[in-house]
Amino acid sequence: MSEGAPISAATFGRQIVNKFPGVECIPKEDGILECIVPADKIRDVVGMIDEEIHDAFPESVFGVDLQEDKYELIYIFWSRTNRTQYHLRVSLEGSNPEVETVCDIFPGMEWHERETHEMFGIGFKGHPDLRLLLLPEELEGKFPLRKSFVTDRARLEEADRTPPKPNATEGGASE
Repeated sequence: MSEGAPISAATFGRQIVNKFPGVECIPKEDGILECIVPADKIRDVVGMIDEEIHDAFPESVFGVDLQEDKYELIYIFWSRTNRTQYHLRVSLEGSNPEVETVCDIFPGMEWHERETHEMFGIGFKGHPDLRLLLLPEELEGKFPLRKSFVTDRARLEEADRTPPKPNATEGGASE
């Protein structure tokens, strides 16, 4: 592709599918290309975005806990030239889900992968630094955005704070 020449979401989606069988791409309205990518193909597809979309900007990668040890990673890239967002969805399973890192292709993804690892326990093979980024060390190995995570309300009492009332309504309850 020549640098700066716009490419439609549908055309780029066909290119990805033709190059990587097993990947499914669906152009959506409002300039979104959604691709369902097998975990073993994520580096290939991200590499193609890097090679073919000259102004690809990595916006985010985040996890979703679908329960019962099923997770989804969603990578988002943006191209101003193409006016397209590229959403890559990767399904993972197991108590210790893993996928290859893409932070060597897009260094801007390093902290996003690190945060996703910290909050969901999703491993990124080949990542240079998966140390805790946001959580205190006492929570290492506990993943607060997993639906199975149990909040320890004892810390609220320890800090002399009142735990929130269950089922509080917005704007306050009338009595």
